[in-house]
Amino acid sequence: MRRFLILVAGLAACASTSTLAKSFPLNPIGLPFAPDSPKPLAPDHPLYHQIALDPVADMPSKVGSFLVPITSAKEMNEALRDTLQRANMLAPPGAQAKARLVVRWAGLNAPAKISFSSEATARLSYSLIKIENGQELFRRDIATVSRSTGGDASDRLKGTARLAILTNLASAVLCLDKAAYGQAPADCALTPQASYHARRPATVIFVPR
Repeated sequence: MRRFLILVAGLAACASTSTLAKSFPLNPIGLPFAPDSPKPLAPDHPLYHQIALDPVADMPSKVGSFLVPITSAKEMNEALRDTLQRANMLAPPGAQAKARLVVRWAGLNAPAKISFSSEATARLSYSLIKIENGQELFRRDIATVSRSTGGDASDRLKGTARLAILTNLASAVLCLDKAAYGQAPADCALTPQASYHARRPATVIFVPR
């Protein structure tokens, strides 16, 4: 029988972004995606503790609306840093990084509509620059999609949008991992093996591969 891992979070109908963040953090390390999932780098990997990080460029301070807040520039920068740290890519404080990751926010399409389903597309651009000489080592524009059905419309929209963003971070980390060995695909976008179910209590269901 197929087994499911269910994460339960008690979300109110108009939960704030901070509440949603606590129950559904934007960190993909350890979560399932297809066709592969990002994992912490081993010490012998070329990017192990070698990346410095710039703040996300071109991102508004808040994403979403007053009634349906999704994320913020502050949370995105924290999530990106935490994701690289958990992936063993981020250079420790005081260490001399070999490369700098430049991330640009290209937009989130998460339309609010009267229906029983939600779909969101997150777009971000990633560029890895060699610190020594400014050479661009890696660049990808990544668009990731998330879909869900049922439940409260506003909660569903928030969760679906956040899952699309989380999947984008996962896609970038895995692509950087592969790029170090010259194996990065042209399209880095992963597919989340998860769906967001906006009901009380809200659940995020992850389906193991």
